[in-house]
Formats: sequence, structure tokens, C-alpha cells
Amino acid sequence: MWPVFARTRRRQRQVIDPTAPTATAGGAGVAVLPDLVLTLGRVDLERLGTALQALLGPDVARPDTPARLEVALAAAMQLLGGAGRPRVTRRPPVLYAPVAWQVSVTSVDPAIGDAICGAARGLSFST
Repeated sequence: MWPVFARTRRRQRQVIDPTAPTATAGGAGVAVLPDLVLTLGRVDLERLGTALQALLGPDVARPDTPARLEVALAAAMQLLGGAGRPRVTRRPPVLYAPVAWQVSVTSVDPAIGDAICGAARGLSFST
């Protein structure tokens, strides 16, 4: 079961080529920031939560619900100097036995997206 999550994470991570042409809006070149989608198991979620608490300090509530994880990710992205809007869902939406957590961040800076992916793998955030 876990290799499926690893394969999903690899497939959904986007690699941005800085030399690629940007999308055009109204004839002008506008940089389009990618979306980040992660599917996390329990271990990956614990790693991400630990890294978020280390970055944001001890006053942050443990990110163990989708709402708390969204707030912690938004605060971390703001602290790291990026923008984006996180959205977290739990699949299936039950209280004690979630199979997977899906983290979606729209219009995320690639460096911050890599930092979030690294934190889910056990690395710490760097400011």
C-alpha cells in the first residue's frame, strides 16, 4: 500500500524548468506558479508536523487536524517569503484512522514547494 503513495508523490511533484517559456495572459509574458499536491501517510504527516513546529516555534498547536495543518502551512509559507493557499483534506474523512492526507497548495513558489516536500521526508525547513 505505501509504495502507491510514494509513486503518487513522485508523479505529482512538478519540476519547473526556469528556461521554459511562461504562459501569456493578454499578450504579455506572465510567470505561472505551479500547484503542489502531496498525498501523505501517517509517518510523512508526523515528519511534516514536527518540521512545522520546529520552524514556527513552541506556541503553535500540533498540526494534527486538517484545519491546523492548513494554518501551520500558511504561516510557514509566509515566514519563508512565499505565497500560496494550502488546502488539506483527510481521506477517508474519519477521526481516528485516516488512510491518507492530501495537501494541495495553489500557486506555490517552487523553492517553498521543495521545502514542504523535504519536510514531509524528514528534513527541516531552512529560513
